[in-house]
Amino acid sequence: MNRRLTAAGLVTAVLGLMLLLGGCSSANEYSINQADIIAELLPDGDLYVEELFTYTVRGEYDRISRYMDNYGDSNIEFFEAYMPPDDRELGNFGYEGLERYPVSLDAKRGSYYADVHAKDETVQVYYRYRLDQEAVKYPDGGELDWTVLAHNEADHHNVTVIVRAREHVNEPLVGYAYDRSGGFLADAADRQVRYENKLLPEQDTVRLKVFFRAEAVPDTEVTAGTTRAERMLEETALKQQFAKRDDRLDAGREATLWLSCIAAAGAAFYALSLRRLTAWWRGRQVSHEQLEQMDPVRLVHLYRKGELRMPDVLAGVFFLRRRGMVDISMVESGTRFQEDRKAPKQLPQFAFRGSRSRLRGAERHLVSWLFGGTGVLDLEKISGPTAAERRQKGSMKPYIQRIRRFRRAFTRWRMLLEAQEGQTKKMVGIGEYKPGRFIFSALALVHLIVVIYLYMADVQPLGWIAVLALVLGGSAVWLTLRTRHKGFMTAYLAACFFAVAQIVHEPVVMEYFNFVLLSLILVWLLPGRVTDRDSEAFRSAIKRYRQRLARGGDGGSDPAGLERMMEDALLLGVGLRFLKHAGNNQAGPGFYSASPLFDPAAHEAINYAFIHSWKHIERKLSGSGGGGYGDGGSGFYGDGGFGGDSGSDGGSDSGGDGGGGGD
Repeated sequence: MNRRLTAAGLVTAVLGLMLLLGGCSSANEYSINQADIIAELLPDGDLYVEELFTYTVRGEYDRISRYMDNYGDSNIEFFEAYMPPDDRELGNFGYEGLERYPVSLDAKRGSYYADVHAKDETVQVYYRYRLDQEAVKYPDGGELDWTVLAHNEADHHNVTVIVRAREHVNEPLVGYAYDRSGGFLADAADRQVRYENKLLPEQDTVRLKVFFRAEAVPDTEVTAGTTRAERMLEETALKQQFAKRDDRLDAGREATLWLSCIAAAGAAFYALSLRRLTAWWRGRQVSHEQLEQMDPVRLVHLYRKGELRMPDVLAGVFFLRRRGMVDISMVESGTRFQEDRKAPKQLPQFAFRGSRSRLRGAERHLVSWLFGGTGVLDLEKISGPTAAERRQKGSMKPYIQRIRRFRRAFTRWRMLLEAQEGQTKKMVGIGEYKPGRFIFSALALVHLIVVIYLYMADVQPLGWIAVLALVLGGSAVWLTLRTRHKGFMTAYLAACFFAVAQIVHEPVVMEYFNFVLLSLILVWLLPGRVTDRDSEAFRSAIKRYRQRLARGGDGGSDPAGLERMMEDALLLGVGLRFLKHAGNNQAGPGFYSASPLFDPAAHEAINYAFIHSWKHIERKLSGSGGGGYGDGGSGFYGDGGFGGDSGSDGGSDSGGDGGGGGD
């Protein structure tokens, strides 16, 4: 359970950090206190724009940016920046007596930069630029579709935009304004449209559509087959949709609030599960002596909830050792390891001393696979490439073939284990948590519906909504039909939140964030695999036993008992911690030499052979799936393998689904 809460807490921290970073400010920053813009429609359909921006600078700046959404392929014919004169108003600045600032374009950021030096002061910058062929001419008139301020990188206060025609027209201009922050069109006077907004927030966009008579652009040719009247009807309908936007988003926020409550109830149900509490109580009735005497294969099988990993074959080796069929000794590693700086120089060597005729099918297969014809398990022969070999061109192919052979042999061993009558009786009751598949599917579908609804309520373009529905919908279907991996569901929910975060409506975004957060907690609390009541009780006891091993045991066992606990600690991912604390608890300098398993070099070698040496190959084969080396970067033995078990104990003794349950 701790493992789930840790994962959910990590996701929470990451999402919270993303939000906090958005509000963090640096030592140097500036705000836009006022933006006055005058745009003049020219006879040839171009748009000549003059802007006066007022900035309050805190700290020191050598240049100020004007984000234009220009990535090098815009229709901006020129862009200039000046120090505004004091004796004239915007629209009448002209060219006389103006001090020009050097300007550069950063195409990667879509911004122009004016070299303006300012330090802890209020400064004004006068911009002017010309947009080529911004207007379209119809048979009965024309239209200017102009995105004034696109996806701003900062809040804009006190925005005023005036659009007027240079040519005299007999009818007034007709304008439509679209934003998501309460801007509006003031009363339109003859030959001009005026837009005002007290606060245009970051990432919002102002889009103005202005309709006019054909005589406003006499030098422009008719390029569209539709008519001005038809286009105005379309814009009137779109304007009505924008008028309903806030009410529809509020309805979406209310629905999301109820969904958050349902997700919270589900998370509480699984966090306080009666099944967990019962398993915890019954698990406390299992004695430590029973666990110490338990078959190592069954021990790790229960701990992993049946999801054995390839290095768990050591459980089979330790099982044979407890029957007196395997000896262990420390030997010098071969030339391959000796020549590599990071490879272990000493290895534990397992020698088979028993009779194969006394073995059952799974055990016989294990001995044939790992010990071969020599009767010796040499870790160097089952490890992956060394660092030196990874640098050699073409040296990976034999190791790729080796890991594939290991996977096939491991799968065969696991099937034989489950087929053996004695093992089958011990391993019954472990299977997939079937309601989890429905919950995953329902969560994916509900989040998809919520995101699509919010985008429709936000009056986003239908084409963009269709693309979003295709991407998220395809992901939801794939999650439903092909996998129940919690990491994929986490990525899906993060993608949904990222999509909603683009909506300029803070109450909706924050409420949906709560829904995503609670959904993540629910997902990580869901059991991946469940067991019967007896197995669940034993698993709870095993997790408590693991914590005890991490503290070095009770310090009172005989040498044989200490060796058994050492083997169990290795299998449960706390080998180094057991070794450290057990060594402190046992009096006398001879503890570490009492058994090869008490040698820290043995732990290092096992971890290297089974885990670290295969990480490079596993990245190459990460798409091949199926019981391979690696487990999302966390190793095979609980908390990161033999070399990385110095963290938390992983999993409480509450009988839940934490620890190494293979979820």
